[in-house]
Parts: sequence; C-alpha cells; structure tokens
Amino acid sequence: MLFDYSYNITALIFISILAIYYHISPIFPNRSNLLFSGILLEGTLSVFLDILTFYCLNNKVNIYVNYTVNILFFLSQWIIPFLLFKYLIVLTKTESKIGPITSILPILIVVINYSLLLTTPITKLIFYFDNDMNYIHGILFEPVVGTQFFLLLWCAFFSIKNRKDLTLNQIIIVPLFILISVTATIIQIIYPSISISSTSIAFAIFLMYLTLLKPNEYIDTMTNVYNRMAFNEYIYSFITKKIPFSFIVIDNVNTTKINNLISENFGNIVIKNVATALIEASDKSSIFRIEGDRFIIITKKQKKQESILNKLKQTFPTTVTYQDINIEANIHIAHSDILTDVKSTSEVIDLINFICKKSKDEKTPTSLHLENINEYRYIKSRNDAIIYAIENEEIELKLQPIYNTKSQQFNTAEALCRINSNQFGYISPSIFIPFAEKQGIISQLSFTMIKKVCKFLSSNKLPDSFKSISINLSVIDCLDPTFPHKVINLIRQYDIDKTMISFEVTESTASIAPQLEKTMNILSNEGISFSMDDFGTGYANLDSVLRLPFSTAKIDRALLLLAQEKDSYKVMISSLINMIKELDLEIVVEGIEDLNQIKFLSELKVDYYQGYYFSKPITTNEFINFLYLNRNKTI
Repeated sequence: MLFDYSYNITALIFISILAIYYHISPIFPNRSNLLFSGILLEGTLSVFLDILTFYCLNNKVNIYVNYTVNILFFLSQWIIPFLLFKYLIVLTKTESKIGPITSILPILIVVINYSLLLTTPITKLIFYFDNDMNYIHGILFEPVVGTQFFLLLWCAFFSIKNRKDLTLNQIIIVPLFILISVTATIIQIIYPSISISSTSIAFAIFLMYLTLLKPNEYIDTMTNVYNRMAFNEYIYSFITKKIPFSFIVIDNVNTTKINNLISENFGNIVIKNVATALIEASDKSSIFRIEGDRFIIITKKQKKQESILNKLKQTFPTTVTYQDINIEANIHIAHSDILTDVKSTSEVIDLINFICKKSKDEKTPTSLHLENINEYRYIKSRNDAIIYAIENEEIELKLQPIYNTKSQQFNTAEALCRINSNQFGYISPSIFIPFAEKQGIISQLSFTMIKKVCKFLSSNKLPDSFKSISINLSVIDCLDPTFPHKVINLIRQYDIDKTMISFEVTESTASIAPQLEKTMNILSNEGISFSMDDFGTGYANLDSVLRLPFSTAKIDRALLLLAQEKDSYKVMISSLINMIKELDLEIVVEGIEDLNQIKFLSELKVDYYQGYYFSKPITTNEFINFLYLNRNKTI
C-alpha cells in the first residue's frame, strides 16, 4: 500500500514558516515561551520525520533506515503531550502545588514508552516489518498510543481544574488540541493510506500560538525593554527552579522635576534615552521597566553584574537634547548580592524597594546583603504581626493616671494603645502607629481603642470623682465625616455618660484637617470634650485654638525638658502657660518625672500633671486599684 503524505508536506511548509517567524520575533524567554518553543520544535521535527517515514515505506528502503526513521518520528511525536502538560503547569504556576502522582506519572509514561520504542527492533512490541518490508503495528502499539491520549485527556482535566488561573482561550485550546488529534486519528483509521496525523499536530500548534501567546504583552511600548509582567514571570522561574540571581536597580533622578518644570513629554524622552543607554550597558542581560522611571537588570553571575555597574558609572550622567533644551539625565543605583533564598516574586519587589530606600537614605549606591534581607524579613514579619493585631482587635488598653492639682485627685487618664506580639513582645507605638497610618488601618485602631475604653467604663465602678478618659485621634479620624456618628453610636451601645469620653488632637492636625471643626462641634454638643495635644511643638496658629472648641491644652514633655536646661526656655514655657490661661483653657503638662519639675510647675499653677513620677501606663485592673489607693494624694 502506498501512503499519501501530500497533506504532511503542506503542513511542514506551514509549521516551518511559523517556527522561523516565532524564533526571529522578540519573544520573551520565560518558561512558558521556552516550552512552547520545545513543542513547536518537536512538532516541526515530527511532521518532517512523518514525511520521511512514509517516503521510506513507499520506497521500501533498507530495514535499518526504516527502523531508525520511524523510531525518531515516534520519539518526537510522543514527547508533545508531555511538553503540553509541563506547559500547563507553568501557565498555572502550580509546580509547588502538584502531588507526586501528577509530577511523576507523566515522566514514567514517557520513560516506559521510550524504552519500549527503542527496543522495538528486537521485541517488535511497537512496530516491525515483514519480509516484504510492510509496516505492521506490534501488540503494544495501541496501548502505547492510548497512553498518549491519556496524557492529553489529563491535560484537559488539569486545565479545567485550574481554570481560575487560565484565560478562557487557555482553557479551550487543550480540549481543542485533543479534539483535532482524535479526529485526525479516526480519519486515518478509516483511510489508512492518507496521513494527516502530523497535519493535525501542526494545525493544533498554530492554534496554540494564536490563542496562548501574545509576544507584545511582555514589552514596554515606550522603552522597548521588558515590562513588569515579564519581570514577575522571569523572577518566578528563577525562584521555582532555585536559580541564583542578582539584580541592579536603576532609578532616574529628577524625573518628576523634569515633568513639572518642562513637560511630561520631555520626561518620557529622558526615560527612553536612559533605557537605550541601559540596553547598551547591560551586556545582553534582561532589562525590565517595572514602574515609572525604575528599571531592573537581572544577572546570574557576580562578574557580569560588576561589569554592568562599571559601564553604568561610565555612561551616566548623560545629556538629553529635545527642542534645543539640554538636560542632564542621571540615575541612582542599588544592587544585590547573588540571591539564593528568595521566597516569592513579591518579596523580590519588596527587597528592591527596601534597598532603594536604604540607598537613598544613605545617599550612596548600596548592595543588598544577607543581613539586609534578614532585616527586611524581620520588619515584614513585625508589620504582619501589627496588621494581625489591629485587624483582630488584639491590642492592650493601658491607662496613665493624670493628677488634678486643684482637687488633688487622679480624676482623669489618657488611654494608650499597646501591641504585645507572641513573636516580638511589646512593639513600640512609635513603630506601629506610623505603620498603621501608612497602611490605612489607623481608624480601625482608633475605634478599637474607643470601644475598649467604652467597655472599660461600662464594666467597672470608678470613684464618683473620676471625670473622663482621653483618647488620641489620628488625622484620618478627623477627616472622616462619619466619625462623630460612629462614636455616638458606640457610646450609646455601651450606655455610658458621654462626658466620660475625651479626645486628644495634635496641634498640627488641628491646622490641616478642615473637617475637624464640624467633627468637634458635633461631638462637643453631645458633651464630649477635646484637648489640643503637643501644644507648642507643632505649627498651628492661635486661630486653630480660638476657632475650635478645645477645653484643654497639653504641653509636651519636650518643652519641659528644655525648660530644665535653659532659663530662656523657662521664660518661654511660662509665657505659653499664661497665654493658655488667658484663653480660658485648662493646662496639662506631660512627661513629669521628678519633684523639681513639679516645684517649677506649681509656681505656674498648672491644672494637671501627667508622667512617670506618678505612674507609667498601667493595665485596667491596675488602674482601678491605683485610683482607690490614691484617692487624696498630696504633693
């Protein structure tokens, strides 16, 4: 029987053109594209060898040549389902999630099938030739081909199971690949003299190229270097394969100023020129524009990194000319040692941001060392602990008693927040409060504090003379128009006297939060009082004090310490206290630590004292005991 392989010749021409086009195109060398390159190469080889096998069969060439050509054909064709499966694993980023069966079974199928194929000239289990050089399938041919279809069906099942990680095209193409292969096989069974199996492979691979690959999506259109998506995939492949790598971070200097002073168009031209210079200096290393004016160069060897760093130093600063305007383009550089223990792509980004900030703070090119990574991970873990504590309301309420000099009683207190982590112990407020503000969860922290204070007042019997507990507010709280109503609802929920709640607002917040006046007026009308915290250390003017309904001004401990050091500061703090009295506000002085400070303040007739001289911030139970033990404390 003579075989018609004209379809395969057409398929070979078609898939060869696709292979050439693919490899001359600017394809990003990530793992999925490299695997597709393998599928395309094996597909092209399979079509070529299929043609060669039918030529040899039609012309009854030497039996050894026939065996060799047929074995090579099956070797190239049978690897395609396995490569397709690996391709899907990479697309779905499930290398670390798949079980041992899913990982080992496809490899085992390939190894067994290849072993049977390579021994078939002796065993004749897959195929053989009779005395007339007729090609005949062996007894294991159908079972082995069945395993290939099994792998394809597994690919289909895998793509459907992990559909959340795939696009619609990616989900559809695998079942379509199988459908094309099965249809071609059925046709070839019905018409054995017509060979179209390789034609179907070529067509299926072409569909993969159209639906799965988008070469331009990895290119930054403005600079023609790789983009953030490409960077994420590239780094992910390094991390997954545990390949050591290092990075160089390049930040354009003064891009924002160029945009503001000249034009954004000129700023873009500067970025393009910098990118061109980076390409020339990169020594064929991969360059990524991950955001705005920041570029990353990835290298695998320390010597290559050093070479690139030297070229960058020689290249920059450089002059950029546009419409008769000359401007110096300069860069800021930070880089890493060879990294071998990076946990995720997001950690790489965080490390880049971490070392860039460190480099800019130190105003010198900085290398990311192991101790920096450990420092970053410590801070990251601590920040995670802060977020967890705030989101789960696992914070401690501490109260610091405030002494009333007129009644000689501790009849007010300041509520202070503390976070006690199992891993880090007590975390300083100077750390977690700025972090909470930056993360946008400071309001959540504030309301937890208000809730805890309300619950404390509702659940405990305090002396009749006790007046109120003050709670610090952030700028975000003061900008929220719904804040007063939330507070009033919370107070009603716990059924406490509204006058028992007081809020502290910093002097700087009073100047920059226009919503604050409305907030304070609403709450003041409900009987809630306000203190201006850190008075004299911010930049508020008297208008803020006069316009807003403050009842108390708190003088920061920093001024008290200065007054102890120089007489001129004593004059200043005395004048400040006299001015506050003239404004008919009560005065609290913070940070009192010794008797000499009290003697100085007693002459100025300050209303309230607060500080470690009397008590550090204490737990709610300790606070209740403190109040009853110090009902009438004479100083």
